[in-house]
Amino acid sequence: MVTQKAFRSFEELESLFMHVAKESPTYQKIAIYIEKNYLRIIFMTANELAEKMGVSQGSVSRFFIALGYHGYNEFLRNLQRLVSKQLTAPQRLQYSKEHDLDNPLRTILDVELGNMDELIQSMQGEDYDKMLQAILSDKPLILISARMSATILPYVSYILHKMRPDVSIALPDTPEWEALELLDPKQVNIIAVAFPRYPNILIQKCTNLNQKGFSICALTDSRFSPIVNLASACVLVSVTTSSLFDIYSTPIAFFNLLLRDAAKQMPGLEARMEKIEEIERRDNVYFTH
Repeated sequence: MVTQKAFRSFEELESLFMHVAKESPTYQKIAIYIEKNYLRIIFMTANELAEKMGVSQGSVSRFFIALGYHGYNEFLRNLQRLVSKQLTAPQRLQYSKEHDLDNPLRTILDVELGNMDELIQSMQGEDYDKMLQAILSDKPLILISARMSATILPYVSYILHKMRPDVSIALPDTPEWEALELLDPKQVNIIAVAFPRYPNILIQKCTNLNQKGFSICALTDSRFSPIVNLASACVLVSVTTSSLFDIYSTPIAFFNLLLRDAAKQMPGLEARMEKIEEIERRDNVYFTH
């Protein structure tokens, strides 16, 4: 059995396939099909994959176990990280429509549950601690992103504003975005969020900030993300791509847990939250019977 199951390029994937394909004609058939249809299979269940190739589902399961995985869904998460930046919206629409009748919901949910399980590994280590300290710091905190990745920021910003002052969002085509490089790199902390397909405008902005000495904590999905080399700390969290649009529930869960960890160490938070609650009661913010 192959022990190194994580592949970082199509060359490594091909090498894994070539090794396992020698074991049987069925494995060779599966390897050839996946090699030619790797963009499509991230929308397919194991059962559908078996039907397409005319082999048993047991053969499919044994093939991925021979590759070094616990099963199809674990392999699928690795493949998604590799191909996510290649998939265009028209391709997602085409492939997802092809498999609507085969109920890909189970595969999507299984992959997403696997991504959630991986959060335990994401929420430890030096890079995670640096992101946590950026939130706890007294320095102004700026959240930056672009395009679909930026949809996460309002959620994070809403919670952070309840926890601490001096939190802002900078998005392309806003005054905050244009003025970023005018700030003192030593006086602010920046958290960047970048998921596939990685927006060039965000990469260029982080490049400029990096060159000017800004410290950037980044949240992205892969160590091969273009944002990794531009950040002083980088936390990796997977997103599910086997749908028409990427599913961001795992990154949102990550931020929720990160902010929970920050709340445990944040001085004066209880008093601040109580004052916010008083203001909301005064202004009748929430519905009451």
